This record gives sequence, C-alpha cells and structure tokens, in this order.
Amino acid sequence: MIDENGYSPLNYDDALDTVQGFIRKENGEDTNVSSRSFWGTIARVLAQIAVNLDENCENVHDSGYIQQATGVNLDRIGGNYGLMRKQAEPASVTLSFAGTPGYVIPTGTVFMDDNGNEFYSVDDCQLDVNGVGSTIVVSSELGSQYNVDAGTIVNQQSPVEELDNVTNSQAAEGGQDMETDLDFRNRLLLASNSNESGTINGVYTALMNTQGVTAVKSVYNASISDNDSYGNPPKTVHYYVQGGTDQDVANTIFRVGGGGITLYGSLSKTVLDDSGSIQTIFFDRPQETPIFAKVSVKVDDIFDKNEGTDDIKAAVEGYIESLQMGSKVVTNQFFSNIYAIDGVNYADITIGTDKTKLSTDNITLTAFEIPIIDDDNVEVDYVPN
Repeated sequence: MIDENGYSPLNYDDALDTVQGFIRKENGEDTNVSSRSFWGTIARVLAQIAVNLDENCENVHDSGYIQQATGVNLDRIGGNYGLMRKQAEPASVTLSFAGTPGYVIPTGTVFMDDNGNEFYSVDDCQLDVNGVGSTIVVSSELGSQYNVDAGTIVNQQSPVEELDNVTNSQAAEGGQDMETDLDFRNRLLLASNSNESGTINGVYTALMNTQGVTAVKSVYNASISDNDSYGNPPKTVHYYVQGGTDQDVANTIFRVGGGGITLYGSLSKTVLDDSGSIQTIFFDRPQETPIFAKVSVKVDDIFDKNEGTDDIKAAVEGYIESLQMGSKVVTNQFFSNIYAIDGVNYADITIGTDKTKLSTDNITLTAFEIPIIDDDNVEVDYVPN
C-alpha cells in the first residue's frame, strides 16, 4: 500500500487474516480455516502468494528511485541523466623489445608479468637495425587488475631466441572492472546535484563520469600572488585523478574546464581545440598506498565456512574502497561490516601500511593519498572459541 508515508509492505499475518475473512464471507462464518483444514491450507497458500506479489510491487516501486534501484533498473534511470554504467575495459601499454635486428614480432604474440597476467600485441613489430622496437599490447581479459606497474611485463609466453629482452617502461592503463551499482548510484547522485560544467562541482562530476576514473580531488588557489599550502602557484587549479587513461582525463578537463584557467601538475597531455591549436593540460595522480590487515575472528555453527573467509575479506575491502582521497583509515570502522556477517561472534583487527608492522592504530593519509587493498593484503585468522 502506498500512502503519505511511502510504500508499506504487506505483512503475512495481515494477508492471512484478509484471505480468511474472504473465505468465511463466501462459505459462512463457521468455515474451518485452521492450519490443518482444507480451507486453512488454501488461505495460507493465497496469503503467501499475496505477500510475494506485494514484494514484487515494492521492488517495482523502488526501481524508480536512484537510492533503491539496482541492476538494469538503475541503468535505465541513468538514461534520464544521459549516463551509462562504465563497462569493463582491457588495459594497454607500449612494450619495448631488444633482440635480433630485422626480427618480426607477429600480431597476437603473448607476453606476461610474473603474476600470469597476459597481454597480446595488436600489430606486427619489426626490430630495427639496432635490434630494438616497440608496439602496443592489450590485456587478454578485462579488468583493473591488468593496470600493472612499469617494468613488470617481462616474460614471453612462448620464448624465442630472437628476443633478448621485453619490458614496459610505463604502467599499463585503461583496465576497468564493470562499474558496481554502488559506484554508478553515486555518480547518478552527483549528476542530480551538479551537471557537467565549468564549475568546481561540474568538473568533478565530469571527471567522475570519465571511463576508468574512481576518485577526484581538486585544489583551487584563488590567491593573486601567493602559493598555497600545497605549493600550487597563484591563480591555478590542480586536479588529482585516480584511474582512467592520461589522455581521457586530459580530454575531460579540456572539454569541461573553463577557458583561461591555469592548470598545474606534474603530468601533461596535449589536446587539439576546434581551431586546430594544441593545448596542454596539466594534472596529477594521487599516491596509492596499500593497506594491510589481519582479522582474528571467533565464529559459531551458522558461519559459512565455504565462503566465510571471502566474506570477511570483502567486508574489510568494502570499508577501504569507500574512503576518499586523504581520508583517515579508522580501525573501529571495520567492525560494522565484519559483525554484519552471520556467525561472527568476535573480531579483532590490526592494520598498517607495512605487512610486518600491523597495529590497532588509525592510519593518517596525506591530502592526496588514497588507500588501496586487495585479497592478498587481508589475512584471516580463526580463533578457537
């Protein structure tokens, strides 16, 4: 039922009373509707059907709102704002080779890092007279895990004598996981508050809408003559952007940022304006700081031993992933996620930026530092009851 208080879900007991009332009205007030009677069984079946239908109606009702919609329904709401869920993308990077002069590395040749992440070449590459060459390689699968560090793609899947050395001088970029409902919902809420524009909030919205971007922070130094506390020159804007390719980030800043604004940063990319002139866009990347955690738990019989460890790791990672650039990592904040797991009776957690130096102390990050974590950084220890 919908009233001024919103949608009120149908209670099973209320549904059963209503159905029993209809049965008595049609068959007589003395009709037996107890649980073991024929009409009582029919009443309970119909009551459960009514509750199930009402739950579906509630889901339909909620699907029209950003905060409640999920899956395809959330995608359809995104269409109202001209936004689409970010799709999973492969990572790419330029590989450099050294070997026998004139040797041709064929398209589709596979190279790997030490973790087994595979990348294949998209073009033939012939080594020059000095035996060196380079070509672009793309990850064999989609996902952010393929944004590997510089100097890590050093292995040939099928080694040949003509290649002596292979490496990536820069980190791979562009890899992205399918955007979750939570992240897409947050972007829709941003869009509902501030459309893409040259305002502070509008540029933030535009950058967050950029493929692969997961975090943004900007520093505006409005002073006419003084550097700010971060060392930014007067009358400058300094963007810190996590995720996305350098070129995509630069394109977004150029497209949305106001004209005549001086940009500052250690990274630079060029874009072409409509007049054919080259413009240089400056920005920076935040420092990504790995967080390590050890969770000691006591569990009871209802704890899911098959998936429990993954659930605990996901709870820890969920809190870290919810933090923004410069946020403090607060030890006590992990517990609400961990204790929400069925069967966990007791939990203790230690954290740190060094796996060998964990404690219960909070972790304070700098303004442009962002915490990151993965399954390998979380250790789960089960303590006997």
